[in-house]
Amino acid sequence: MRRLALRLARLYMHLLAHRPPTDWTVPVADGRYAPPEPVPDGRPLTLLMLGDSLAQSFGAHRPDQTLGARLAAGLAEGTGRPVDLRVHARVGSTTAAVGRQLLRAAPLRPGIAVLIVGGNDVLLPAPLGRAARRHAHFARSLREAGWQLVVVPCPNPGYGPGFRAPARWIGHHRSRRLARRHTRTATRTGAHLAPTSGPEFRDQAPRLLGPDGIHPSPHGYAAHATRMLPTLLAAAEHLHHPAPSPATP
Repeated sequence: MRRLALRLARLYMHLLAHRPPTDWTVPVADGRYAPPEPVPDGRPLTLLMLGDSLAQSFGAHRPDQTLGARLAAGLAEGTGRPVDLRVHARVGSTTAAVGRQLLRAAPLRPGIAVLIVGGNDVLLPAPLGRAARRHAHFARSLREAGWQLVVVPCPNPGYGPGFRAPARWIGHHRSRRLARRHTRTATRTGAHLAPTSGPEFRDQAPRLLGPDGIHPSPHGYAAHATRMLPTLLAAAEHLHHPAPSPATP
């Protein structure tokens, strides 16, 4: 079923985009990121990436260029704690697919979860209300499970010149509606709100977007990470810090 959905998504992308990708490979960045200056008794922190191609970092060429790796390295440096990165996001995911990603994440020790989704929902001929309600449900579930949640409101496909004009226009208006719902969800659930992509991705497309004119380039993921990292560091301050081990006499 997952393979069929992915094939349908890729066929649909050919209708929406001028130059759809032919290779959808994404570097695997999962693993532990060590701080350059560890703090004493620094317990590892879990960083979970949930959502679609932006959260998985389609368009990066190496693991260290992915959004997750950049955020994990920044968190490790900023907190002095090792960071265990787990990327469960997948290319082509709609909000509904986040449910499967959460099931895979169930055994993980709660830490910081980053949720970036909605870009595919707004390009489909489906009501946005259902996607918004699912997003709110998943946000509540993560918070109740003990995660510090970082919500990135729905990115705007209208900033991607690689989309055909009708898709850009429709995506622009629908994404703004969904982003407002995501922002309200973050406020109501006590999640942290990180900035989404702005018009600079349209204005600096040759540098910040990849060859398809839709997904970020390595420079684009670096820009996203720079904007998002302060929010993640603030979220880390709300995590439970275990008491230091008693000194050995």
